[in-house]
Amino acid sequence: MKEDRINYPPCLVTLDWHQDLVVPEDMEKKDLEDLDLNSNNDVATYAWANLSSINDTHIMSAAYLNIIGDIYLHCHQGSFDRDWEDDQIIDRYGNTHTIKKFKEYKDLENCLLLSDENYVYFDIDLDFFTLKNPLNGEGADYTYLSERIIKEMLSHEHSLIQWIFRRLEGITIATEPEHTGGLLKSNRLLNVINNIWFRPSLFTSYPGQWDKETKWKHLR
Repeated sequence: MKEDRINYPPCLVTLDWHQDLVVPEDMEKKDLEDLDLNSNNDVATYAWANLSSINDTHIMSAAYLNIIGDIYLHCHQGSFDRDWEDDQIIDRYGNTHTIKKFKEYKDLENCLLLSDENYVYFDIDLDFFTLKNPLNGEGADYTYLSERIIKEMLSHEHSLIQWIFRRLEGITIATEPEHTGGLLKSNRLLNVINNIWFRPSLFTSYPGQWDKETKWKHLR
């Protein structure tokens, strides 16, 4: 991240079944403050060994370190009205980060289109595309959003995706095989995204033949 933007990190826009918004404990905050963010080895080791094994503290840890700015979350988890109220976290430098949670994709879109955000990290957890999900106490079998709906949500022609792509700093995709009904189901969902955004397939590489390597479909 450029030095002149250190106080203005990208916001996080995330699609996830879970909220995953657990704030790190005081001891964890101390460990985070001691972490050398310039060392990929140290960051990777810390993420593997120290972050929660159920992956519910990673977002707020990044916010605490001011790696991400405000957080915009569209998810399914939340049984009570208070679960959908805005939250805040104060980072190690005293900055306030606002966390907004949305039940509906359209509400996320309306909020972001009216925001003054200039930089975005876009995160997709593939279990977001499950409807009934036994691991989350929803039904006995997995059911999923239709491929048509997923394509409509993530199409580069969708106004929200256009807004995100114009501000995009990076994308993360959590494949979540355990929470999507298995590896094959997870790969099927990943392939839907792959076909929406890329041509040829993601991570395609032919050394010296740049015309055969992965390209964004929306970039001509």
